Amino acid sequence: MKKAVLLILAVIVGAYIIFDKISDAGLSKEFLQTQDSLIQAVDSMKLDLVQDSIKIDSLVLVDVQLQDKLAYAKSHVKTVTKYVDSSKTAIDNYNEQELISSFNTRYPADTVTNPLPVAQPVLVAAAKDLVELDGAKQIITIKDSVIALTEARVTGKDSVISVYIKKEGTYKNIMFNQDVQIKDWKNQYQQLFITNQKLKFKNKITKIGAGIVVGGLVYLMVAK
Repeated sequence: MKKAVLLILAVIVGAYIIFDKISDAGLSKEFLQTQDSLIQAVDSMKLDLVQDSIKIDSLVLVDVQLQDKLAYAKSHVKTVTKYVDSSKTAIDNYNEQELISSFNTRYPADTVTNPLPVAQPVLVAAAKDLVELDGAKQIITIKDSVIALTEARVTGKDSVISVYIKKEGTYKNIMFNQDVQIKDWKNQYQQLFITNQKLKFKNKITKIGAGIVVGGLVYLMVAK
């Protein structure tokens, strides 16, 4: 009987030694390091998003300024057109001296004097053509400016699109990192749950084993 009791005690002690290897397990160092790394990466990407938003706001502001310049340039074309029309109408009402003066103002080196009456209609037509030529030159300059401003707007909008595409990629990376965080937390929870179950079983076995050991020792003492 004593041998049986000793055998039981030996088994209980052996089992306790085995279960004693199950220690309280918290969050692993590797897990915490990975989480910290993911959090830092997400924080860095959020800062990138803020910087990209600032860049987009700046580009939008530039586009608004370009729109204002375009509106002014287009309105200036109308102003030049009106000026040309009014100047041509005024030429129709020029007397001989005013007509000559207009040519002399334009071509001071080639002074026009005492045109023949028959030549006056030709001079009127020429004066109108010259006014139209001046207006056309101004309009071409303005339209060149309109083209340059439009190209600048297109370039700006392309830049905005590029920044938005970059932001989209950043958002995707943030979502990926957060998915990894969630997955790691789930795995860690599963491990903690399993460890907790083992600890509960260990605690139960320890209590039972302690009772048996005490009983066995008491029996051995009495059996002497």
